[in-house]
Amino acid sequence: MKGGVAVKRSRHATDLIFVLSLFCLFTVLSLFVVIQGADVYQGISREMSANYSARGTVAYLTEKVRQNDRENGVAVKEIGGEPALVFSEEIGGEVYETWSYLYGGSLREITVKRGTEIVPESGQPIMELKELRLELPSRRLLRIVATDTENRVYESAVCLQSAALEVAP
Repeated sequence: MKGGVAVKRSRHATDLIFVLSLFCLFTVLSLFVVIQGADVYQGISREMSANYSARGTVAYLTEKVRQNDRENGVAVKEIGGEPALVFSEEIGGEVYETWSYLYGGSLREITVKRGTEIVPESGQPIMELKELRLELPSRRLLRIVATDTENRVYESAVCLQSAALEVAP
């Protein structure tokens, strides 16, 4: 009888160790899957954020140009040695300008009364961006090229219907 009890205890202990080992293996593999999933999520999130910055900038500026497509509504000027899109609008007999430009690694925007001195730092940051180029193949065509923080380039060409672009010297 004693031999039978020892075999049962040994079998019971072996079963318990097997079940615990399986549980530990399941736990370790589950943790591995969660960590891999978190890495994938971070990568996708980073890609989407960088993609949004440059693509969003191009779409935003393209739409602003289209909204302001009227006589003296859109100009290309410079601020702090960088090109800027300037949108003019008359409100209550006063002309206001909205400047969109790259400064400090982000697209910035500021609205001021025409003739106001602008300091590049004073603009409101909108989106992170590495580079912004405004090219003028002709006086009616504006090419907007934005480079995101991952060095991906997005571009758009906008043809003005109402008026030629005003280009500041």
